[in-house]
Amino acid sequence: MTLPSEDLSAHTVVLPTQLTGPVRYDWLAQAAQVAGRTKGLHLACALAWLAALHARPDVPLTRRTMARWSLSRDIVGKALATLREHGLVLTWAAPGRARIVVLTEPGSSTPLAIA
Repeated sequence: MTLPSEDLSAHTVVLPTQLTGPVRYDWLAQAAQVAGRTKGLHLACALAWLAALHARPDVPLTRRTMARWSLSRDIVGKALATLREHGLVLTWAAPGRARIVVLTEPGSSTPLAIA
């Protein structure tokens, strides 16, 4: 029995194993202090990875990204609330769309400088 050959290249996304852009350590350190014993730092690492990957502070937080980083919707909601409360992110959400998260300079509403 022969299986039909299917071209999976349209369905496969290959991500770089190494980041080419910098990850802001000061932002991650602040997120680590805020996170405590929650998955907040886990989410912060995912957001920093996305920001460096896209080379911009505003990133889409998709279900695929959450699954890749082993984050549930409930955990992401609580962690984003904590990060937002401490002035590390701004969020925007619309029904049926991926949530947009803007990483901000610690303690301000200015988008994080990604250099």
